[in-house]
Amino acid sequence: MFGLTEEEMDLYRDLAQDFAVRDVAPQVVGNSKFITPLIMVEDKPTPNRVYVQQLVTDIETIITLTASHMAYDYAHLQCESDMEEQEIIKYLHTKYEDYVVMQFIKYGITFTLDTITEIVGSIILELPYLYVSVIQDEDFDEDDFLEEKLQAYNDYLNENFAEEEEEEEE
Repeated sequence: MFGLTEEEMDLYRDLAQDFAVRDVAPQVVGNSKFITPLIMVEDKPTPNRVYVQQLVTDIETIITLTASHMAYDYAHLQCESDMEEQEIIKYLHTKYEDYVVMQFIKYGITFTLDTITEIVGSIILELPYLYVSVIQDEDFDEDDFLEEKLQAYNDYLNENFAEEEEEEEE
């Protein structure tokens, strides 16, 4: 499927989900501010930990599903389309930006557009590395594959994240 064996597809899915849970979700959750109901504990108002934990779980679920779906789409587009890498990136960014917004709304999670871009962008930037890491074909040259894609990802970074870097430098 998508130019990958069944074993490679299983590994690919696992790697995408691991990346979502270990790298993207903690970054998003760590940078988030949560509004939570208060409960009284020993006559003191205390944030409802169960509510916050469910919110974090919902965010992790959305990010994991997004990474899995996006990874499959990426593999499909690499193998079965004539799209250039820039077109693939743009397609995935638009599709999954909308998907994440709809999932956040579905789960009742408030968000900023920066959060959506951060989630989608982090996953997009990792996709080529996840893809090449599972291909076991001896004739496949990982370095050439990544080198061919480099300019498209540099352009993507400049278009979507250049302002953030400039603000951090000031």
